[in-house]
Amino acid sequence: MALEGLPLLYTSDVEAGIPSPAELLESILHAMIGHYNLYLGGVLHRDISNGNILRLREPIERPHSRSASLLRPELGDDVNLSSCRGFLADLDHAIEWRKVPPTASRDRSGTLPFISLRLVNAWAANEPTLHTAADDLESFIFDTRTVLSKGPTLTYWRDKVFRDLIREWRMISNDSCVFLTQVEETLSAAELNDMDSQKREWDRIEKHCGEVYIKFIRAGYAHLENIRGYGDWKAVIDKNGESSLNR
Repeated sequence: MALEGLPLLYTSDVEAGIPSPAELLESILHAMIGHYNLYLGGVLHRDISNGNILRLREPIERPHSRSASLLRPELGDDVNLSSCRGFLADLDHAIEWRKVPPTASRDRSGTLPFISLRLVNAWAANEPTLHTAADDLESFIFDTRTVLSKGPTLTYWRDKVFRDLIREWRMISNDSCVFLTQVEETLSAAELNDMDSQKREWDRIEKHCGEVYIKFIRAGYAHLENIRGYGDWKAVIDKNGESSLNR
């Protein structure tokens, strides 16, 4: 069945509908879970951007995914992991990461405003680096901030509703950046023919990325319960106050 995807906030077409704050976050989280499913299946998207996260007019039911057994202990039984409100598009930059040698590269993949800071800094310095799932997860932060800055009734706000979630995601990404930088240093110091050392470090990256997925998704669902308290965007605007409008 073909899915009719809409931009996360499609304000130019009233008939397309504007999702509630909670529906917006759910769409992002479901796309993030879709990214996790791809990763577990051996595919890394590498281009998380505003145009590649789409939402559905109404959620649909999907069979249990690869990630369900890993997420269920973290999220509890109340979260419906079969529901799908958001999904990813465009696999033009995707790779089968298990089939690609874990070597640093100067090649760039992604849409610049959404690329992780670690990758941007490496490319700006013309240094080779590894593009990992943790980098894609950081791209979800930039996408969320971009969508919020183009909200349905205002152009910009210093948001108090999504702020704590974005800060938590940012902290997770910062910690991940430190870890990945250390692993890259170890990989660069290893002998080219030392395949055992390279595999050991790549296994560490794979384990780390799995942990980052869990942290991102768990944080998203924890904050979702609070965001459900804002039934519409007027409630979000009221929370932020008039002083935050149109800065």
